[in-house]
Amino acid sequence: MPKPQNTQEMRVLGPESARKNVSQEKLEQYTDTLSQMIRCKTVWHQDGRFQSHFNSFYQLLAERFPRLTEKAERLTFGSGCVVYVLRGKNAKKSVMLMSHHDVVDATDGWHSDAFEPVIQDGYLCGRGSIDTKTPLFAELQAAEELLEEGYEFPGIDLYIGSSNNEEVSGDGMVLAAQYFLDHNIRFEAVLDEGGAILSGQIPGVKAKSAMIAVHEKSRHMFRCTTTQQAKGHGGFGKPGDTPVMRMSKFIAEVSEARIFREKFYPEVEETFRVHVPYMSFPMNTLFGNLRLFSPVIKKVMAAIPPAAPMLSTSVSFQSISGMDEEDPRAKAKTVEARMFLRCIREEDLFAELKKIRKIAKKYGITVAEESRDYCRPTSWKDRPFHVLEEVLHEDFPDVITAPFLLTAGTDARRLSAVADSILRFAPIDLSPEQFASVHGDDERISVRNIGECVCFYKDFIRRI
Repeated sequence: MPKPQNTQEMRVLGPESARKNVSQEKLEQYTDTLSQMIRCKTVWHQDGRFQSHFNSFYQLLAERFPRLTEKAERLTFGSGCVVYVLRGKNAKKSVMLMSHHDVVDATDGWHSDAFEPVIQDGYLCGRGSIDTKTPLFAELQAAEELLEEGYEFPGIDLYIGSSNNEEVSGDGMVLAAQYFLDHNIRFEAVLDEGGAILSGQIPGVKAKSAMIAVHEKSRHMFRCTTTQQAKGHGGFGKPGDTPVMRMSKFIAEVSEARIFREKFYPEVEETFRVHVPYMSFPMNTLFGNLRLFSPVIKKVMAAIPPAAPMLSTSVSFQSISGMDEEDPRAKAKTVEARMFLRCIREEDLFAELKKIRKIAKKYGITVAEESRDYCRPTSWKDRPFHVLEEVLHEDFPDVITAPFLLTAGTDARRLSAVADSILRFAPIDLSPEQFASVHGDDERISVRNIGECVCFYKDFIRRI
């Protein structure tokens, strides 16, 4: 059997019982505050239908975190993006902790009222308990307890940010980022949601993994436009040569062509490299020789919906419209489609876009960029990642820590222009069933894990 190459020395994992614990009295206090936070139905709508719940939420934070409310400067952006600023002693750098407080609404599949949290079998069940009111609570509680202990935050200005419209890609953290840019505020480290402690994510690995996202896929929107080319009476035009037909053919060809080359990006390679020593046979051989077996592995990953986006740029057409402005019932003279591209590296996007424009030219279609939302990748070799890794090894000795590529989106990408290192991880320990409950039914967090989250953020703040 070939010996796996490019592997790291396997760290001996400790037992789960070695994790930090908090007293039952504190856990009861924590779950009470978190329950009150969940009861506030902070579902963001353009019409502001739940604004009273947001107002109650902000009042609750002031009541439950009195020292933070007194000591911190509170900045507000847009309709409710909140940033607390704690000025540290002899501060030489700034650090941001983030977790949004808006949640998605609940469906009819819940076994209880999603906004009336209940504790059952050691779990607190309620909307937002994972995404992301537990991390937000833990960040605020960590700061509150450190203030109570007389901690002076030596060397750092600590920011805790929470937007009210992250779930709808709102403007809250966009406005905050512009403020930081205008005031020359730069963060050595930003820690947002995006990764968690998970099991069953890596083939052949039984241990849990703390998956720390160091990059997320970008969002680029393009407007594709074509107009009527034939002159004169429509009956004399070339059959099928209408804007609608040409746009349809363009969409079909782009969707079916192998434009987006699949490859292993550094973040994905590192995810597997870290896990190889913990893999069983034959996975340790396959992933330990990634370059040798990459054609097979890529083929398998490309067929798995959650894994496929890690390999290449993805494309989808969001809308298509056409109309004759003078006579809406007539044949459309102009047709537009919105093309949504999500890339891992922009250089690949630009190369692939040349191929798309070539197809577009064949059908008389112009392709113009409407919006760009790209976040630079963070190096897992930099100090903030190592600090996070050290804290995880201490607080969660039973888990593997590894960087990974996030294919979803977070508010943290908004801070790319003002941050040296952006990490996406919250210390929530999730079973596959809990992971599936995010944006789904019966979302729930372990009561014990709530306490672990507070300990984690306190340790991270002290060490960063």
